[in-house]
Amino acid sequence: MKRPRGSTSRLAAVLERASPGERGASRRAVLEHALPCFNARGIEAATIEELRQRSGQSVGTIYHHFRNKEGVAAALFFAGFDDQSRVIAERTEATSDAHATVIELVGAYVGWVTALPELAAFLFMARETVAQGPHGDALRERLEARYAPIDARLVEGVRAGLIAALPAALIPALVLGGAESYCRAWLAGRRQTRPTAYAGLLAEAAWRSIAAP
Repeated sequence: MKRPRGSTSRLAAVLERASPGERGASRRAVLEHALPCFNARGIEAATIEELRQRSGQSVGTIYHHFRNKEGVAAALFFAGFDDQSRVIAERTEATSDAHATVIELVGAYVGWVTALPELAAFLFMARETVAQGPHGDALRERLEARYAPIDARLVEGVRAGLIAALPAALIPALVLGGAESYCRAWLAGRRQTRPTAYAGLLAEAAWRSIAAP
């Protein structure tokens, strides 16, 4: 996996949105340097001392902003997740029907992963840790906020006869399952072609998997 041009500046923009201005500078420094540390060693194996050394911030500053290592991981996760949600909302909120919503959702997802591969890899790695920890409720609230408008359009698609009468719990897996699988393989180096090259194919495959016969 080659780092896309501009991914460093894109990461800086994500962290700036999460912790803006001069007051957020020390938080951003910790999060920026925690990302390669967590990706290389895992959240459990990484230490506060490593985060201190990499970021140049004091242990006291890290504890002040994040309380503990798990707090750093959660803050980094939510910075990425919220930015991904922002991109998805921008692409899907103006869609007029279920088909367009699916196309734009998949396109936004693979585009974000391709643009921010290190952060995307961390989201995949850290999601279960965040979900099972003290920040699990915050994650569930964010998931609801992200997908509620999309789910509403898909329900309309079912009512209009465009989408098959599938179990509601199955539809998200069908829509994003293929894109997520390919993105994971690309991030792991098992695929060389960037996900955006297949965005259209993945999106149409997702639509066919739920479209009414």
